[in-house]
Amino acid sequence: MGSTAVKMFGLILLANAGAALSVTAAEGLQSDNVAQRQQGMKAMAAAAKTINAMFKGSSAYDSKAFKAAAETIGSHSGEGLSSLFTGSVIAPGSKASASIAAEREQFDKLAADLLIYASALSAAADRNPNVLSPQMRMQGGDAMMGGPLAKKPQAARDVASMPAEHAFHMLLQTCTSCHAKFRMKDE
Repeated sequence: MGSTAVKMFGLILLANAGAALSVTAAEGLQSDNVAQRQQGMKAMAAAAKTINAMFKGSSAYDSKAFKAAAETIGSHSGEGLSSLFTGSVIAPGSKASASIAAEREQFDKLAADLLIYASALSAAADRNPNVLSPQMRMQGGDAMMGGPLAKKPQAARDVASMPAEHAFHMLLQTCTSCHAKFRMKDE
């Protein structure tokens, strides 16, 4: 083999090695994103259970724990959540649907809504440091879970003025809507 052929062969090997490293790095990043997404979803689910137990009365109201749970949900929602679903969301071990890319605006809106509801819950804990007050509870005319009769907030200021329990139910409905639309169904 001549020196030109050896140089060309060396360049081809370097190019292939670089491409392999790029693919490996991309797969590693994708795997990290999946792990972060799953960890975040589990943290949000545990936080929601904490808040739910307080509303149901199966756990005593503790404003610090209520706020911490709301802050946990907030820290795993909004742009932080959306950023974990960029690029190809289909990956081994993930149940994310390819429809996220096709309907990115709606996905990002749901992630942003989670942050709005979590912020409202956190603020409610600040306003109610000692007791889960009647103002935190849904009133007789408030429909639950965002059904056709539920009050739909028009903006973050509307969410901040609604009872915390209603904001919590809207948060849960947002989770349900996102999973129904953007999570692959188990076969």
